[in-house]
Amino acid sequence: MVGLGPRRANRGVPGDTLAGSVALGLAVILVAAASGHPSAGLGIALGLVIGSANGYLIVAMLDRNSSFLFASLMRLAALTALGVGGALLLHSSAWTVLLGVGAAQLVMVAAGVRRGLRS
Repeated sequence: MVGLGPRRANRGVPGDTLAGSVALGLAVILVAAASGHPSAGLGIALGLVIGSANGYLIVAMLDRNSSFLFASLMRLAALTALGVGGALLLHSSAWTVLLGVGAAQLVMVAAGVRRGLRS
C-alpha cells in the first residue's frame, strides 16, 4: 500500500494531464477540420478529455484503498463505456474516441515525467 505522501505529491499530474489533453484536443480539432475530417477530430478530442479523467480515478481508488485489480478493471470498464458512449453521441467512429483515450495516457506519462524532472 502506498502512503499518503506520494499521493499528495502527485495530485498535480491529473491536473497537468487535463490541461495538456484539452490543449492537444483543441489542436486536433483544428487540424482535423482543416483536413476535412471534423468528426474524427471531435472524437479524438473527446477521447483525450475522457482519458484525462484516468488520473483522477487512480487517485480516488487509491484513497479508498481498493485492490489494484478491482481498481484497474473498474477504470478500464468506465473509460471504455464513456468512450463508446461518446462516440455514439457524436455519431463518430468509436476508434477515434478510444484513440484519444489512449493518447491521454501518453499525455499523463509526459506530465509525470515533466514533474519528476522538475523535482
